[in-house]
Amino acid sequence: MFKPKNKKISLILLTVDLVLLLSCFIIAKLLMFNLLISFKLEFVLLFLSWSLLWAIIGLKLGLYDVPRIIQMHKVVTKNLKAFLVFFFISTGLFFIITEYEFSRTFVLLVLLGFVISMTAWRMAAMYWLKSTRRKGNRSSSIVIIGMNENVTKLIEKIYKNKSYGFQIKGILTDAKVTDDFKDFYKGKLSEVTAFLDDHKVDEIIISLPYTQSKLINDLFRYADNNMIRVRIIPEFSEYLSQVFTINYIQNIPVMKLRNEPLNKLSNRVIKRVFDIVFSLGVVVLIFSWLFPIIAIIIKLTSKGPVFFKQLRTGKDDEPFQCLKFRSMVVNEESDAKQATKGDKRVTPFGAFMRRTSIDELPQILNVLFNNMSLVGPRPHMLKHTEEYRVLVDKFMVRHFAKPGVTGWAQINGYRGETKEVSDMANRAEADIWYLENWSFMLDIKIIFNTAFSMFFKKDENAF
Repeated sequence: MFKPKNKKISLILLTVDLVLLLSCFIIAKLLMFNLLISFKLEFVLLFLSWSLLWAIIGLKLGLYDVPRIIQMHKVVTKNLKAFLVFFFISTGLFFIITEYEFSRTFVLLVLLGFVISMTAWRMAAMYWLKSTRRKGNRSSSIVIIGMNENVTKLIEKIYKNKSYGFQIKGILTDAKVTDDFKDFYKGKLSEVTAFLDDHKVDEIIISLPYTQSKLINDLFRYADNNMIRVRIIPEFSEYLSQVFTINYIQNIPVMKLRNEPLNKLSNRVIKRVFDIVFSLGVVVLIFSWLFPIIAIIIKLTSKGPVFFKQLRTGKDDEPFQCLKFRSMVVNEESDAKQATKGDKRVTPFGAFMRRTSIDELPQILNVLFNNMSLVGPRPHMLKHTEEYRVLVDKFMVRHFAKPGVTGWAQINGYRGETKEVSDMANRAEADIWYLENWSFMLDIKIIFNTAFSMFFKKDENAF
């Protein structure tokens, strides 16, 4: 019978993690103290505590639950989340529990080596598992009952993909089956029970209309009595245009029409901690010396303040003061009119700042003030929010997330002037995709893409 959480693989993953932690521990000690392997009691207790803490966090966060459908970016994200929790808890405990002063360099060497080696090992293990499944090993045999557009998509994208390790034993449906699936077709719905009696199956996938409720419940009972797992693809999902999830309140199913990862406290904490650490680094290493230079140039080249402050729409439709370096002459249209190509309001130095996005740098302060995040939907002036909430369908959904200095829309080319309503619609669609698919690694990807574009890529929409 198919077991979704392969115990042997999970045990191997945990064991190798602990071996890697021990290896990093020993190597760091040799590098720091130039000693043979002779540890003080404090170091032995530290390693044992780390091992126990990592095992608890890994098991709690599902790090060793091997998924059937392996998506590498999700695997890496989950591991990095676990490591961040491990890092903050373990370093915090140094100040609470122990009086022994461990070298900070030693601790950082161990943890840095561990996160790199553990992530590389996890990726290699997942690649090996996918390769093994492609060869037909560790496969799960399934029967698909019902046929519609969503089932067709799943068969093409998932169940026929050998990397995921599914073996389609048959498709049973009263609907018409296309030539692509003729080889899998095994009969009508009335023949389901007989087919299941004759074939060993790990899982059945059901996608039938509510009019087939009796058959569906019969299949539930059959599966329970024969130790077969069941998955349901609701037929109504065909006419819903967005992702939804189903939760239960007092055994009553409640459907939620949007997945929002940042509704989870753990995700918000991770994002906020990263925002603070990264922003402080930018302030100390870049802003501290660059700000005086830019401020002097702005003052010498045009009249007016160094900063441009503007009320913009923030999270949950709350306005906030957004900061920028002033790139235009002081004018009365700044709160109503977007910058356009060849805009005479833009100063010569302002044009340079806008091309390189340097004018957005003060928004790092907005991040520290918690008005903004490093990554998120770009905030718009209040006038544009009022206009586009009427013109663009679902436009206001983007305000469920905290606005960002950069975002998914920006690295995909949706920035600058919005000449047509469709330009803003594309931007809003990208922003909504971001808030529905957020992950820590996605934020890292967006930041790296933004930095690369600033230095090496000319953006025709930046003016």
